[in-house]
Amino acid sequence: MKFEDSILNPKRRRKSNKACSRMPCDNIDTLDSERSYNYDFGISKDNRIHAMPQSMNAQKFQAILSEINTFIFDADGVLWLGEDAIPGSPKFIDFLLGMNKRIIVLTNNATKSREVYAKKLAKLGYDKRIGKHNIVNPAAVVADTLFRAGLHKQNKKVYLIGGQGVKDELDDLNIEYFGDGPDPVDAQASSKGAAFLYDIDLEEETENVGAVVVGYEKYFNYLKLMKAANYLQQEDCLFVATNEDETCPGPNPSICIPDAGPLVAAVKTASGREPLVVGKPNTPAFDYICRRWQIDPTRTMMIGDRTNTDVKFGKDHGLRTMLVLSGCHQVDDIVENQMNDRDDMVPEYYATCLGALIPGSDQTVPTLRKLSLESN
Repeated sequence: MKFEDSILNPKRRRKSNKACSRMPCDNIDTLDSERSYNYDFGISKDNRIHAMPQSMNAQKFQAILSEINTFIFDADGVLWLGEDAIPGSPKFIDFLLGMNKRIIVLTNNATKSREVYAKKLAKLGYDKRIGKHNIVNPAAVVADTLFRAGLHKQNKKVYLIGGQGVKDELDDLNIEYFGDGPDPVDAQASSKGAAFLYDIDLEEETENVGAVVVGYEKYFNYLKLMKAANYLQQEDCLFVATNEDETCPGPNPSICIPDAGPLVAAVKTASGREPLVVGKPNTPAFDYICRRWQIDPTRTMMIGDRTNTDVKFGKDHGLRTMLVLSGCHQVDDIVENQMNDRDDMVPEYYATCLGALIPGSDQTVPTLRKLSLESN
């Protein structure tokens, strides 16, 4: 879709929670930004004209590089898609390291621990200097939040709806948890039919549960929802969520992959409680980063593929922002945000992908095709 079409025909604008309609760098023939994105202004519902973000290429990036000493990158849709590195991204990280820039990887994916993500980065060809200590994910922030709340000192347990990543980070801080994985009484509940609704086995007494943590989990079901809602009837039971992403990017852009957001929404609705959401765009992730790196927000750039998490995180916390089109959101989403006066989701810059910012790249199709072939 051309940029002008998205402005003049609202029916063609894609909702942000549908399957990701990315512009991947491996489909290199579509990456002609001069042809597709030649408009500089968007018009909101009240007919106000908003300046569009600047299209970024290698030459323009060089011009602002001295203004930034810390780069925060999203992972899915920016550094990799599925099990493959996005072409050009490893070389771009190499370039920044060579310029002595600080690199932080901030993902909203809590399914794996920071250590596992560090191994994945190395496997995909990223510099091994980007290790566990450079990575932040909601699993680590959840564990840190509960540790600082003193759960480990109170002999309280966590009812966990979440994956291995959260378990690993909780283990690192000696915080006890239960409930993860397939529910052990699920089969019994099915055999009882409706009777289990009036005689649910909560596994742990409510006074022993200090927090309910909700993240992405493929075993989520009605019974888990019921348990979480009942534990949360205690006012002193913390309700912590990893993130509220509606969907996550994958190798097939036509398939919608639900993320943790729908699960969090279900528990929130059933319990009547509002969670502390630690992932982007919320402040706990920013506070976690500030405690560890003492960053200067004015000299820090957030680069991501989603306007409602990555860009909003950056804008809400005073960071420079760039949207790359190799993941979920596209220029159409920027236009839609502008037309609806969601300025906190409009980035300062946008680029096709990180590979287009490598020095010497002129952002032409042949150059990007070469990067794609070299990465494969």
